[in-house]
Amino acid sequence: MQPDDDGSVALTDESPTTPPAPAAPARSRRRWLTVLLAVVLVATLATGAYLAVLARAWSARADVLDTTATDLGRRLAQTEADLDQRSSDLGAVQAQLQTAQDRLVQLADEKAQTGDDREAQRQLAAYQARVSEAARAVASALQECVRGQERLIGYLKDQERYDPASLAGFEGDVTRLCDQAEAANTQLQRELGQ
Repeated sequence: MQPDDDGSVALTDESPTTPPAPAAPARSRRRWLTVLLAVVLVATLATGAYLAVLARAWSARADVLDTTATDLGRRLAQTEADLDQRSSDLGAVQAQLQTAQDRLVQLADEKAQTGDDREAQRQLAAYQARVSEAARAVASALQECVRGQERLIGYLKDQERYDPASLAGFEGDVTRLCDQAEAANTQLQRELGQ
């Protein structure tokens, strides 16, 4: 090929010794490679951002669960300590009841042996009735308290299955039962002191 006078190239029979290399496909490949790398980079950055947000959410959830578990552990330990105390109180009251009944029988024997009059025996019988009734009330109230605390411990160990407000209400009911048991025990102690 040779240029004409006007600058255009005319076709001749002469063939060029080297064919011209196609430049467009190499540029096209580089462009596609650049686009592909940009897409991979954007996808990697988006995935990294998502994982960072997800990690922060899990960390916050773990903090909440840790706080809840600590609170539940404290409440459970306190309830178990209360249960142990109530069980100990129940054993002591039952021992006192047995001692009081033994003492009443002994007093009745003493009164019968000395030949006291009917009034003394009536007073003794009334005393025995009051003490027995107070002791039964204490034993019954303490048993209800212990049963309530055992149920509460079971509920607290599986707390996620129950409504927090219902658990708090039940805990209040158990506390009232235990307060009634303490009041009954105080009354028994007064009767025994007479």
